[in-house]
Amino acid sequence: MGSNMAEAHPVGFQWVMEAKARGARVFHIDPRFTRTSAVADQHVALRAGSDIAFLGGVINYILSSQLEFREYVEAYTNASFLVDESFVDAEDLDGLFSGYDPHTATYDPSSWSYESMAAGEIAADPSLEHPRCVFQILKRHFARYTPEMVERVCGVPHHLFAEVCQAWTQNSGRERTTALVYSVGWTQHTLGAQYIRAGAIIQLLLGNIGRPGGGIYALRGHASIQGSTDVPTLFNLLPGYLPMPDVSHEDLASYIKQAGGSQHKGFWRNADTYAVSLLKEYWGEKATADNDFCFDYLPRINGDHGTYRTAMDMVDGKVFGFLLLGQNPAVGSAHGRLQRLGMAELDWLVVRDLAMIESASFWKDAPEIETGEIDTATCRTEVFFMPAASHVEKAGTFTQTQRML
Repeated sequence: MGSNMAEAHPVGFQWVMEAKARGARVFHIDPRFTRTSAVADQHVALRAGSDIAFLGGVINYILSSQLEFREYVEAYTNASFLVDESFVDAEDLDGLFSGYDPHTATYDPSSWSYESMAAGEIAADPSLEHPRCVFQILKRHFARYTPEMVERVCGVPHHLFAEVCQAWTQNSGRERTTALVYSVGWTQHTLGAQYIRAGAIIQLLLGNIGRPGGGIYALRGHASIQGSTDVPTLFNLLPGYLPMPDVSHEDLASYIKQAGGSQHKGFWRNADTYAVSLLKEYWGEKATADNDFCFDYLPRINGDHGTYRTAMDMVDGKVFGFLLLGQNPAVGSAHGRLQRLGMAELDWLVVRDLAMIESASFWKDAPEIETGEIDTATCRTEVFFMPAASHVEKAGTFTQTQRML
């Protein structure tokens, strides 16, 4: 879903075709009929933007038919955790959740918290029968996504939707797994995060996360795009998707409490092991329990240091220099005009790339030259362009679609 894999990711799609040749069934759920649709066993056409209703229908099918991989769900998900009794779901508040402020159009999520016990552990019901456990809340919330609703909203005939549901559930469980593949058709959609979370719910209910042949494959533009989050180059992550410490973390214990521990189900309960392993890899034998494994050596973040916040700070004159490698924000980031106007306010810009990209030449050929928003004669940004070697010309690593380094 959300991907034309045959055309956009042909190298990876060869393995889909290998799997099909060995008997795997391939469903392409997409508004358009593409080359991916042409080689799939079944193309399921749905209305653009209706993916959430389709996925919600699959979740309802699983739960109403009791087809979840129960042992997996109990052991590796938060389905047994109890939610605070002050939480109210959307069906009781005319489509809104508890905590909504109509004056600010924002939510206070405090009522969505888990119910804590005296020892700090989360209250849970391993039987998954308690009305306030995540599993039962999930059942009630997704009950509205009936096959009739899916047909009405998505335009997918009842029998075709049932075929997808049956194939997905029959090829999941103890002995089998199913993979869900998406691409920027989901990632860059206005509701993309909800699509991906709904897909994750399905795969967790069926035991398809963290097992061979399962998972959710987010197809990227090229290999190191995924590596940017694995390695990482994002300001708010450490390697292995550990969150970056912020100024509120006085020591390793306070950091671990937020990153994982008893407040999580599944492997994030081992966040302390992950963090200590990383610190020992950084600092070697110098990292010991006596010095908090050199946790204090890590920098702290104190707010949003993301690419769009940085671009706005450039416009406001708060950023004076910028090192640019591995991307081309003048044309490759959302709101390119903001990016170009921001770079025009810098004192200096260093661009390292294989070719003379738009971000290196914006000061003389950007669309804003024609509108007068950037004047070549007065633009003070001094650009230093450094030709770079490509990945095939040097040693190093990259992360590919299967998340292997």
